[in-house]
Amino acid sequence: MRALKLMALAAAAASCVPPRVSNAQAPRVPGDQWLTKPVDDRTFASFKAFYQYDASLPLDVKVLDTDSSTGIVNQHLTFQSTAGVRVTARMYSQVGSAGVGPGLILVHGGSLPGKDGAEPRFLGDFFARAGFRVLAIDLLYYGERNTGLLTTFADAEKHDNLYNQKATYLAFVMQTIKDVGRSFDLLASAGADPKRIGYLGGSRGGVLGAIAGGADKRIAAVALVHPGHFDYLEKDHEAAACPANYIGRIAPRPLFIINGDADMIMLKHESALPLQRLAREPKEIVWLTSGHAFPRDEMPRLASWFHAKMR
Repeated sequence: MRALKLMALAAAAASCVPPRVSNAQAPRVPGDQWLTKPVDDRTFASFKAFYQYDASLPLDVKVLDTDSSTGIVNQHLTFQSTAGVRVTARMYSQVGSAGVGPGLILVHGGSLPGKDGAEPRFLGDFFARAGFRVLAIDLLYYGERNTGLLTTFADAEKHDNLYNQKATYLAFVMQTIKDVGRSFDLLASAGADPKRIGYLGGSRGGVLGAIAGGADKRIAAVALVHPGHFDYLEKDHEAAACPANYIGRIAPRPLFIINGDADMIMLKHESALPLQRLAREPKEIVWLTSGHAFPRDEMPRLASWFHAKMR
């Protein structure tokens, strides 16, 4: 019955799936030493100083507005992540929901609207209707957290100003891990069962999810959509910002990965498969005959997976 309900929810979505990425020849993605030999436990332990945060710092949640006209409560809010850093977010839940239930941290890809893009909004609504309390956050530099570092959000600009700037990207990754940790704290304080809070990220949110999932052991289950080790324009990154050093540490918590075999952003053989090979059991990997388009029709299966793995 649950699977049929979830299928109906997906079919009812009004917005369209984005078109596939062109299959034009893309540059080859560079490799690095960590794809063949991730850092050892001692080195990994040294990374913890980068993403620890003060859990005693008040979340100081401020609700900006609330909309429940669709039958789902959509709260536009901000909260304090680290000292002087606030995260803009949306929390989705069923109208009249009571009691402790599963939660989901939702992280968008590298597009200007951030949490307010078409896909995060679809996912927030969909997973709330499937019984989750969902917190969709803006990444630093995106959405309402745009600082001016990015203006056009074209691929070249994102790589020139952020992804290929090793120190800047490391700081971005570490702030994201802290933001995800504080998102966990907020969901737990808002009625989500702290033993049943998962992570869902797509594209850049998938790359970051491999890192956050390996770093924060409280996350019960991790789902990554179109992740990879590097995208097609990335050149280099620090060890502490490399998903290859984290994805194997998600185990023994369950991991679900969706990739497209015609993806020209996260190339199959150079980026996606090498990262997948470092993931450990229990894991489920799905390959779609598609590009980088978000696979909405796979979301009922993913919702059922989360429910089954976070009982």
